[in-house]
Amino acid sequence: MTVFEAYRRAAVSQVQPAMLVLAIVPVLMAAVLWIVLIWWKWTLVLAAIDAIFKAMPLLDGLSDRLVLYGVKVVPAVFSLWVLTATYIPLTLVTALGFISIAGMPIMTRHVAARDYPALERRRGGGLGGSLVNSFKAVIWFILPALLTFPLWFVPLAGPLIPAFLLGRLNGRVLRYDALADHASADELARMAGAAGLRWGWLGFAGALLNLIPFFWFFSTTLTGLAFIHYALDALAAGRGTPLQESTP
Repeated sequence: MTVFEAYRRAAVSQVQPAMLVLAIVPVLMAAVLWIVLIWWKWTLVLAAIDAIFKAMPLLDGLSDRLVLYGVKVVPAVFSLWVLTATYIPLTLVTALGFISIAGMPIMTRHVAARDYPALERRRGGGLGGSLVNSFKAVIWFILPALLTFPLWFVPLAGPLIPAFLLGRLNGRVLRYDALADHASADELARMAGAAGLRWGWLGFAGALLNLIPFFWFFSTTLTGLAFIHYALDALAAGRGTPLQESTP
């Protein structure tokens, strides 16, 4: 199955009522959570943004020079920029956590019942494995995110860096969750690291959807559904299990 076909099937699954609800709720919960946390620690947030601003001599010098000409908006614009650049990834990563723990099992059962009814469930993974896998994936997201954070503000190229990191995070988290219920432990370990499976491209495609505001509410579950279709199709093909075409 191609990445495009996985997302086409995911779109068919996404428009079903249960999947629409599951798409909106985690993102709203994550968005509200981070708004509350930022408001609660507003003074600390402003201090952190000011420290970042002062750590960029060129920007700080430009601000001081513009102030001489009566222009005082640079710090305010920079603060809004930093808040946006951090709030969006934090919201999406948190929503991904909700989906990984609570949503993926529901979505997997939903997709499997409709499209892969003959595929045997061998339960090679579980909640404990998912939590450990997600924790490791988040660590590998945070470290390069901190190292590359100043580059996020480079025009044009900047937004692609968090998209790339989110794509890697999607791949690391969702490939396990998509396989956990139906693959055996051996199948899960083998397929999660298989070079022929495009987990990275699946994750990156989902991350790019986050650059389109309308898709914010659907990108996390749509990406999860794409991983499920891709994983179950690959698993079924490896076992020689007949497939049932998805229906709207």
